[in-house]
This record gives sequence, C-alpha cells and structure tokens, in this order.
Amino acid sequence: MGNIYRLNSLFELEINQYPGSLTLSKSLLERSSAFEYLFLIISNQNDYTILSEPVSDELIEYWGENKISHGSVTTTNNPYFAKELPLEKKILASGLIEWGNTSILNHEKFLLEKEAQVIFHSNFINSKVNQTRWKEAIKLNKVKTVICVDKFELEHAISSMNVPLVIKSEFSFAGRGNLILKSKIDIKEIGKRVEKIFKENPKGILVEEWVEEDRIQDFSGLFELSTETTNLIAITEMLVDKSGVYRGSMIQKNFDQELADGLQEVANNSKSFTASYFGPISIDGFRFNKGDKVEIQHMSEINFRYSMGRILSELHSKIGTDNESCALLFFPVKNKVLEFQFLVSSLNKIEREFNVRILILTPLTQRNKKKYPFLGFYLSSKSKFSADIFESIKNLLI
Repeated sequence: MGNIYRLNSLFELEINQYPGSLTLSKSLLERSSAFEYLFLIISNQNDYTILSEPVSDELIEYWGENKISHGSVTTTNNPYFAKELPLEKKILASGLIEWGNTSILNHEKFLLEKEAQVIFHSNFINSKVNQTRWKEAIKLNKVKTVICVDKFELEHAISSMNVPLVIKSEFSFAGRGNLILKSKIDIKEIGKRVEKIFKENPKGILVEEWVEEDRIQDFSGLFELSTETTNLIAITEMLVDKSGVYRGSMIQKNFDQELADGLQEVANNSKSFTASYFGPISIDGFRFNKGDKVEIQHMSEINFRYSMGRILSELHSKIGTDNESCALLFFPVKNKVLEFQFLVSSLNKIEREFNVRILILTPLTQRNKKKYPFLGFYLSSKSKFSADIFESIKNLLI
C-alpha cells in the first residue's frame, strides 16, 4: 500500500477560517488546483494524489515521454471539503501526506475527515504572531518587529518606526497578503483598511522594518522532525521578486557552516515551541546588510508543513543526480494563445542552448481550456544556472 497525497496549498486559509466554511475566489482555486500536480509528480507508483481538476492528458503524456513515473489520481470537486471527503474504495492507503496538517484518514469509512484538534494545533504553530513571541523570547530576532492586536497599537507602531515597513498577516503563503508602506500616502491608505485587516486577523498582525533593499540572500533550511532528531535535508536559496513574492527555489550545494549551524539551532529549539509536531518543516531566513556588517536572520518564520523547497528536494532525489544544480521556478502565464506543443518545442531549444534540463511540472490549461495563472518548472544542470535561462523561459509565457 502507498500513501494518499493532498496538496492543500491554501492551508493557511484553512486553519485561519476553521470552523467556518472556506470562502475561496475563483483565482485562488485556479492556483490551488495547478499546485496539486506537484505532489503527483513526486508520488510513487503505489500512491494516490487528490486532484480537483481531471488529469491533464497532455502533461501526463509529456511526463511519460520524459520517463517520469508517478502514482494514480483520484479527483474531487470539493478540494477544501467542509467536514469530510469520500474516497474511492479501491484506494488502499497506509498514510496521508498533506501540504499542511488538517485531516485524518478514516480507513474504515474510506473518508478524509477534518480533525479539529489537528487544525487547532496547526493554527497555533504556524501563526506568525505566536512564532514572533517565541522568537523574541529566545532572542532570535534581528529585525525590529511589533505585534499589533488593534488599530491603536498599529497606529503607534507605524508612528514610532521609520518607513519602509511591511505589515504581515498572521497567516500567509509566499508573501501574499503582505502590505508594504513606503510613503505617507501608503500609511494613509492603510488607515482606510484597518477594520478589514483586524477582521481577517483577530489575533493580531506584525509590523516589521522592511529591509528588502538591504537583503543579500533569502534562504530556507529544510528539516525533517522526528521524536528524537531534527535532520537537515538541504538548504535552498529562495528567489523572491522586488515586492517580496516567492518565485522559486534553488538547492545550495555549498553553504557556510555558520548558516547551517544557525538553522540547526533554530530547528532544535523549535521543540520548545512545539514538542508534538513531526514531519517536514522549512525555516525561512535571509542575510542583510546592517551598517557595515552582514547580519543573518536565521529565522523569519517556520513553516510546519511541506514547502516548495521540500518538493524540489524530493523531486531532485527522484529524477536528478547528486552532481547537478537544480531549481524549481514559477512564472506567470500572460500569453493567452500559447499552445502546449509550442511551449515544449521552445523549451527544447532553450535546453540545447544552455545545456540544461527543463521539465514542465504543472498544466498549461484547465479543463475549460482557460490558461492557468502560472506554470511550474524543474531545472537541472551540471553547471551553475545563468539568469539568461530564467529570462528565456519567462519570455515564452509573456
């Protein structure tokens, strides 16, 4: 027997809005259903992956041509189910692997069931507010951060700190929902949205000094937590655009010991924050210039769940080799008339030009033939990637 994979990429919304019903926009559902394929490609032949869209035949055929094996598929029209999700009785699964923990597998009734205790625990440990209190208590924070629980504390924090600032929601994924304040006009606009901000974040928000212009490198330490150990799997460099939105990851083959030791210390200390979580975590941080020194913020936040870096690591272990560089990239699709076969042939040219392997990971179109908002790619090469490779792929989608 294998496992059931469920990539609930809107995990942060699930745990934030529970026990209320999850209200999702069409655009969020489109993004989520495309992400689900990332679990399909890392699955093994005995596994099942839950998809909210029928399988993209052209993508499955393309993977087959590239000798990529994967498990079976079970589809659902309700990926963010209210209480339970029936499973096909032919599915014999030994375990459940979710992007973020919200559910349990009921083997007797062939159901995936939302479990309140699991969700409340995930809510607590993934809360940026709770993590910041813990981080401040053990003196891990090198960037000024203020927790605000109402509009008066928010007004005081903004008035006492210098712009630029960033306001962070208690729960967010890949930088979505961050509000950057760079001027008095931005501050005035935030004043109009205060009521909505705290309605969506009843336990508080973070106001943090924005050091984006001084950031040198964004990184993520990938660990597997068990009852006894905190094993470092890899360190990735995160590719983040100018607005702080995540665009991809590259595994670092060579990293300094100071970085590794600092991440290991955070991972070990995380057991004092949550002694009952076991599984994958990613510790996100960054290097930045502070005066004439380079500082390391070893922990900006911890994701007690799967991460894109972890998917990259598992995919590379499955289809790559140790002596290769590898990357996971996401680019927006703006070309509404782009055809899949033209995309494949154009990528083949880029592969030959740069001596790099490129694999498409997510479908180009939905079942209604509408384009998905982005495409995901896996890259591998025996040499270091150049920025020209990324631009060449990006330009295909414009």
